[in-house]
Amino acid sequence: MEPESEEYKMTKLDLVIRSFGIVIALVYVGLGILILWRSAELFPNLPAKYVLPAGGLLIAYGLFRAYRVYRKVFNNNN
Repeated sequence: MEPESEEYKMTKLDLVIRSFGIVIALVYVGLGILILWRSAELFPNLPAKYVLPAGGLLIAYGLFRAYRVYRKVFNNNN
């Protein structure tokens, strides 16, 4: 097994930044699901016509952020 080259070594800061990116993506997806699932109880001031667009946009944005983190981790691009 060859040692990692200097070019591809991940620093602790890179690991923290990427982990934070994953957590934030999961938060967006979770909040979108929460809005779709329990909007009446948790967000009583949110009109019903905005529940689906708001939840859908949060889920889509969370998935987009997750894809960007995935692409950055597996392509080793900074």
